[in-house]
Amino acid sequence: MNLTRFPHSTANGGDHIGSANIASGYLCPMQHRHWLYLIAWVATATSGIAATLFSVYLPAIAKDFAGTTPLKQYIPTFGSAAGGAFLFGWAIGAFVLGSLADRVGRRRAMFICVLLSTVGMSVMGLIDSFPLLILVRFLTGFGAGSVLALSTVLVSEAFNTGRRAVLVGILINAFPVGFIVAGLIASAQSDWRAASMSASVTLALPILVLAFVRESDMWSAATAQSSRPSSSELVAHPHRRDLLIGVMLFGSMLVGLWAVFAWMPTWVNQISPPESAQRNRAMINIMLGAGSVAGGLFSGLLSDRLGRRTASAIAYLGCIAMTVVTFQSEQIPGTMLFACTFMISFFIGINQGVLSGYIPELFPTRLRGSATGVAMNAGRLLTAVTVFFVGVLVPTLGGYENAISVFAVAYLFGLAALLWARETRGSLLPE
Repeated sequence: MNLTRFPHSTANGGDHIGSANIASGYLCPMQHRHWLYLIAWVATATSGIAATLFSVYLPAIAKDFAGTTPLKQYIPTFGSAAGGAFLFGWAIGAFVLGSLADRVGRRRAMFICVLLSTVGMSVMGLIDSFPLLILVRFLTGFGAGSVLALSTVLVSEAFNTGRRAVLVGILINAFPVGFIVAGLIASAQSDWRAASMSASVTLALPILVLAFVRESDMWSAATAQSSRPSSSELVAHPHRRDLLIGVMLFGSMLVGLWAVFAWMPTWVNQISPPESAQRNRAMINIMLGAGSVAGGLFSGLLSDRLGRRTASAIAYLGCIAMTVVTFQSEQIPGTMLFACTFMISFFIGINQGVLSGYIPELFPTRLRGSATGVAMNAGRLLTAVTVFFVGVLVPTLGGYENAISVFAVAYLFGLAALLWARETRGSLLPE
């Protein structure tokens, strides 16, 4: 095959195409930005599987590690530790790899985060030690958290057109598609170790990143014209205000999201008859994923039609209303609960899609990776605390449903932050 090296292609993310030789970075004429989009979508879906496969199997995993501790007493503590480790890794990894993406390129950083998330998810079923399990969940989160930020940045820079919000909304859909896949796996496979090992098929993904994803043209052009960015630039004028607003918006959404996504399957398991518990857990995970997919598909259209701020405000209000209906109306597993689960996830999906497209629009190219990583994941440190304390507060508050509802207050902070957010609808990404 004839291989040619392209130092840069057009700065508008055009269709110069190539496929990187894994060792040398050479490009062949078969790659273009549509390969990038497909791989970014699959990588994002894989991170969704990595995030929720553990949650949907939590009661079964805890049973293997509980020893002589009563399972009902052990699950909240075990789930809090493992879930918190994953989300701490998610937040820290996004900071580190987001900054790395601005320094050495989007492609290299994307390879590292995909490698960590796929390897971590695949080896989980081989682990018998609790400390090692916590470490692997941390490293899995370290990689998976960066996938969303970096895939969003790569796609935003490759498709710097009026379609950007719609394309990013569809891309973010891939994350809850991972929830659906995890639910389908759980409905077909009761053995959590076998389910984890089946995820080894995703180990091909890091190779595909090297083979088919080329460097962002906007990043290449920006770094060729200026020095490497420093972390102090992120908190300096004129970026400080946008960064703080981005952290508030995405962080408040994440607190509510992970309280639901990490603990709802366990809550449903507790209120289900033993013979239907596994089936109901799987169905809840599928509804969480399906709702998010539908919301993400709708997010780009709503964002372009009404503007980023209005679309996000609608989503926050929907999340608040559906949290009350879902968790404070004495639901039992069945059609109504599954429908409510779909709707709360639908509004979460809208907000995640809107904000994932909005935040990269706030920052110039040379800072976009770092800024997006910080804005989309600073709140995840608080989210890790949330996931931990939902489990801890269950006995105090009288049940999972009350503990989950308490953390929906975070949506109010997001609504307040929108009052100071600036509208970016119709604008190109800043150079």
